[in-house]
Amino acid sequence: MRHVVSTNKVVGTLKSAGIGITNLTADNQIDALEKAFIIYGCEQSRLRGKELLRPQRKYYPVDNGFRNLAHGFDGSDQGAQLEGIVYMELRRRGYSVSIGMLPDGEIDFVARRGSEKMYIQVTLNMTDENTRARELAPLQKLNDAFSRMVLTLDHFGLGVTDEGITIRNVVDWLLK
Repeated sequence: MRHVVSTNKVVGTLKSAGIGITNLTADNQIDALEKAFIIYGCEQSRLRGKELLRPQRKYYPVDNGFRNLAHGFDGSDQGAQLEGIVYMELRRRGYSVSIGMLPDGEIDFVARRGSEKMYIQVTLNMTDENTRARELAPLQKLNDAFSRMVLTLDHFGLGVTDEGITIRNVVDWLLK
């Protein structure tokens, strides 16, 4: 799971690295990156209970090359890169996208377009039973009738679960 961030977390991380910055400066810099279409912020949305007064966000680069530059092209965290690709594709397809927050978990994306709504989990693979259970668990907790899907790079275990969750290969989904 990639983590949502707040300005306080950004400032705390930078300060622990010896970089002095205020919350206002961090907010302004993040805002400038969004206005320049370098990153996109994806807000949390509560699926149950009260809405957050000031939701936290995840940020996705418009191009994974920016992420790789920041990480020294070491190939780390391919799962986060795949999540970013899916996020940008959902935006390209005209969906508004948020992070689904449950009291005890997170759904990678809640995508809305008009009256259409779908829940999406993204993972590199689901060949390990623990990973499969972890990715399906948040979707299994939902009790509405909207579409639920897991996108994965592997080609094993694709189809529809007994609970109606569709498991698709992400490359096939991207080429749809």
